[in-house]
Amino acid sequence: MFGASLQVACLLLLLILSAGSLLNLSTSAHWFVRGWDFPRMQILTIAALAAGIFLLVQLASSQSLGETWVWLNGGLFGFLLAWHGCRILPYTPLWKKQTLSARAFDSGQSLRMVISNVQQENAQHEKWIATMERETPDIVLAVEINDRWLADLKSWMSQYPHRIVRPQDNWYGMLLASRLPLLDAKFRFLVQDDVPTVDARVRLASGKEVRVIGVHPRPPEPKRDNDSSARDAELMVLAQELRSQTEPVVLGGDLNDVAWSRTTRLFLRISNLLDPRRGRGFFNSFHAQHWYMRFPLDHVFHSPHFTLRDLRRLNGVGSDHFPILIDLQYEPGMQSEQDALRATEADLQQGQELIDKEKPFETHSR
Repeated sequence: MFGASLQVACLLLLLILSAGSLLNLSTSAHWFVRGWDFPRMQILTIAALAAGIFLLVQLASSQSLGETWVWLNGGLFGFLLAWHGCRILPYTPLWKKQTLSARAFDSGQSLRMVISNVQQENAQHEKWIATMERETPDIVLAVEINDRWLADLKSWMSQYPHRIVRPQDNWYGMLLASRLPLLDAKFRFLVQDDVPTVDARVRLASGKEVRVIGVHPRPPEPKRDNDSSARDAELMVLAQELRSQTEPVVLGGDLNDVAWSRTTRLFLRISNLLDPRRGRGFFNSFHAQHWYMRFPLDHVFHSPHFTLRDLRRLNGVGSDHFPILIDLQYEPGMQSEQDALRATEADLQQGQELIDKEKPFETHSR
């Protein structure tokens, strides 16, 4: 009797996972619905365990369920494998690389950048500084910066003479520090007046100017009952703005969204930017302290003007996020060989609807 009960429990778990997974079809911005975008690998792992336990009991117990239930077990697991696998597969080495590897190296045309959510409460500043000094990036985008962090980074920042910073105590402070000249650097407030986006032009050693955008939109979360509408609107505003841009651009930050979500994929299609992780790996950046619950939340996207020299998740720095390092090579001649995802009219309409829901604005720039 215990064996059959265990099998029923496995089937119920598979049914719950299947029902939750289907919530991805909804356009609702509620945190519970959008939260199912995140744990696709975890869902597949749990589903494989449940389906495997069901089969083991079926083979080993004389009190197992009938053949119909065996088919149901296989069907549910097959559905979950196909449903989540098709989203995850592009972020594995089995998929074609969207960003090609650099064919040549010209230090004057390279851009080495680190994206790091430092975690406002993190007190391990020296550990973070040591990581930055070891990797020697040209540009550092750090989010969740407050006055305490700024005070402890004062000496380190002397290595980065060009910077723009906005410390805040609401987890949305931001610092863009650069060894390369920053031009027209400003903070923009696209959707909410307490969530900045940094927008600057960086002059490479060759003299070429590159637009660099740093983002950290507010996440959907149960703790503060936030839905995803503000995050989605901010990403769509930028996607529409970048769609017509012909100059080189790099956009990065903690998007509080996974690479394979509906919103992030829509952003890529509308913006015409490339994701260098496609065909390479997940590069899970959160949660640094929980190996079993990690997601790719920190992103760097770029226009087809660039190829890739290096992409790595760096070691922990005391934050709940790992830093992400990317080393890009400006190779405009490679644009025709790198294919961005293409937006349909339905995509453009959906993007505008996400913007309209939140009524974004720019309260001020400085």
